[in-house]
Amino acid sequence: MKLKDIECLEMDLRKIWKLLHERRAVSTVVSSVILTGAVIAVSFVVLFWAQYRSSAYNEQYSEAMNADIARLKERLAFEYVFYNQTGRSLSVYLMNCGTIDNVNITTVYVKNNTWFTPFSSIGLKFLNGISTNDFDIGEEGYFVLSSVSLVAGKSYSVRVVTGRGSTFDHTFIA
Repeated sequence: MKLKDIECLEMDLRKIWKLLHERRAVSTVVSSVILTGAVIAVSFVVLFWAQYRSSAYNEQYSEAMNADIARLKERLAFEYVFYNQTGRSLSVYLMNCGTIDNVNITTVYVKNNTWFTPFSSIGLKFLNGISTNDFDIGEEGYFVLSSVSLVAGKSYSVRVVTGRGSTFDHTFIA
């Protein structure tokens, strides 16, 4: 080896020795490693939080869509509406002709063009008189509203609101 090569090698060794023993270089490397580790840890926390929120939003969306689909599947057909003038009662006969079970009635409105009356406690019954809370697919039944004052020969409307929020209207003449 030549003298120049030995001097260069000696110089390189001094630089390496100085770099290894210099505290500023070590503290810079350590701080960079700590900062990189913190950024990676925070990134994983954000990733898991975003994944949790997206799955929660997906579940809420799925529940809302299923509720909307169930509401769209509800169909009530008015078979017959009869007003008993002497007893002041209105009998409404219905059939669940939709494609979903458990159709219950929460509110009924009787109205004409100048007023409306809500009824919230509805006693559903099957055609044989047995009480029920809801109608399944293809079931028929009725409810009777008492203390209803209607004028014979005038046009009125009945609006039935289900537990899922569907509304069904029927116009009749008292």
